[in-house]
Amino acid sequence: MKKLIVIITIYSNMFAYSLIDFYRKDGSLNLERKAEELLKSKDFWLKRLENYDTDFGYYENLEHLLIVNKNFQSLDLYKLENLEFQLIQTADILVGKNQGYKTIEGDKKTPTGVYNLTKRLYKLNPFYGPLAMVLSYPNLFDRLKGRTGSGIWIHGKPLNGDRDMFTKGCVALDNERLVRFDKLISNLNRSIIILEDGRLRKVSKENLALILSSIYSWLASWRDNQFKTYLSFYAKEFKRFDGNGFDWFKKYKKNIFKKRERKKIFITNINISPYPNSYDNKLFLVIFDEEYKTSSFNWKGKKKLFIKLINRKMKIVIEK
Repeated sequence: MKKLIVIITIYSNMFAYSLIDFYRKDGSLNLERKAEELLKSKDFWLKRLENYDTDFGYYENLEHLLIVNKNFQSLDLYKLENLEFQLIQTADILVGKNQGYKTIEGDKKTPTGVYNLTKRLYKLNPFYGPLAMVLSYPNLFDRLKGRTGSGIWIHGKPLNGDRDMFTKGCVALDNERLVRFDKLISNLNRSIIILEDGRLRKVSKENLALILSSIYSWLASWRDNQFKTYLSFYAKEFKRFDGNGFDWFKKYKKNIFKKRERKKIFITNINISPYPNSYDNKLFLVIFDEEYKTSSFNWKGKKKLFIKLINRKMKIVIEK
């Protein structure tokens, strides 16, 4: 019954007037199949996204979004409320002395990308102000690109009043404003930060609908052991989280698909972020909660996909 309620909620956005008749005639199993057809449809997602603010992506499990413009040296804090991003605080900031993408330890560059806020730090050296928020640099994308470094924070300015024009790679802001930000961000686990260089563009509903429908088509091919279709969603330059490439992954998955095991795959809390990068493609970070079940293996956790759009198709370039 719980599954049926979820399906009804999805289905009602477009065809509520005929839902009950469809259920009475064909039953819950066919209703579930019909819902899956909709989830694989770009037109369905375009309709669903009509009232969503998608300027910064699509989020089902997010409270706060921080946008750092490194060139303009600004930090904007948005709250996602009633399907809209509401700007609630802004601040002037200091960033790393050198411009560009952080690549190695000590290059005095602030990273570019999408990161989690992992924890708060207090009782610091007075140089860092009253507190700091730790960023998840280097993330999976950084590590597979060979980028090094650590200790990237959002922190304050020296308590003794001494100031510099730059940082070693962190993001620094006035202490009073930092404390205000800290009070507003109640749940770090439901907050992310995008660091970009001023070229971040608004995300189109067209691209998001393509990604969402492709994700469900990818999942269906995975569940139904459609190996060729499943593999078509991966880029030739694909790398798994452990560094193994496309050829290794193809052989590995082929052996698994040969078993013809029945699979159940459920996903929830989908978040899709535009990923700033130096490459000439449309790159996104997709994160969702996944539950995977077969007769021999069960797994539940966070799934991460770095995907790009090529010729109106979704291609997975990194997966964990």
